[in-house]
Amino acid sequence: MWPFERYMSILKGYVRNRAHSEGSMIEGYTTEEVVECCIDYLKEGKAIGLPVPQHEGRLSGRGTKGQKRIHDDDYKKVKEAHFTVLQQLAIVEPYIDQHLKELQAMNTGRSDAWIMKRHKAAFTEWFKNLGLPDGDTTEERTIKRLADGPSSVYTSWHAYDLNGYTFYTKAKDQGSACQNSGLRVEAIDPTGQKSTYYGFIEEICELDYGSNMPIPLFRCQWVKHPSGVVVDIFGLTIVDLVNVGHQNDPWVLADRAAQVFYVTDPSQLKKDIAVSGKQKILGVDDVQDVEAYN
Repeated sequence: MWPFERYMSILKGYVRNRAHSEGSMIEGYTTEEVVECCIDYLKEGKAIGLPVPQHEGRLSGRGTKGQKRIHDDDYKKVKEAHFTVLQQLAIVEPYIDQHLKELQAMNTGRSDAWIMKRHKAAFTEWFKNLGLPDGDTTEERTIKRLADGPSSVYTSWHAYDLNGYTFYTKAKDQGSACQNSGLRVEAIDPTGQKSTYYGFIEEICELDYGSNMPIPLFRCQWVKHPSGVVVDIFGLTIVDLVNVGHQNDPWVLADRAAQVFYVTDPSQLKKDIAVSGKQKILGVDDVQDVEAYN
């Protein structure tokens, strides 16, 4: 078919009044051109009369309810959370490897468990005492602030919006009609195996590293893995929320968590089914592909 004939089929689609077909074609064509021009001209504008997405401007994280500024007198809680920040940021990995190698060299014959325990107790001070320069690049300045450690004053929240999810603490959930405190985290163990951990958020904290560099973390109650998590024959993840564990490692970076909801298993009333939460980010802050964003 010739291009002219193909385009005539488009023009015929504009006909609404068969008594004046040419006029309908002209009106439809001009309307389409005007609409396309307006869309191109106003695409950067703000829509009027349309609701603003709940997570607009909040994908990077923002506390929403129950803000409190707390001073950690003995610095114990902040230090534990700070260690988690350092362990879970890729930018610090070279220094973690260096510290582990030094411990292994100075303590030959010690078990891996002993080395990791010593690493957890000493890494933050060792990292701080390296005396890293302030640096000129953003990465160097970030490493310097991480090495210096956060302030002893941190911000606590009852609710936090991040990555298209709205997270609540478990205490906040008890007074709410919605369940927003469940989460899951994927982690890789020292053997390279990927595991998924489920739990509840008990506390939401923002550590202050200065110069507009807050880092949010969740303190969680974890279901013991793997004994408390089972995938049944239907592919459903069954969790035993009473079987808790990993109490020595309660912290996780907030942006590593995904939201889940716990629904009572009708065949086992003492256990729950973990259902993934809906991530509402499509079209928010110019996000066009959810998988690419994650």
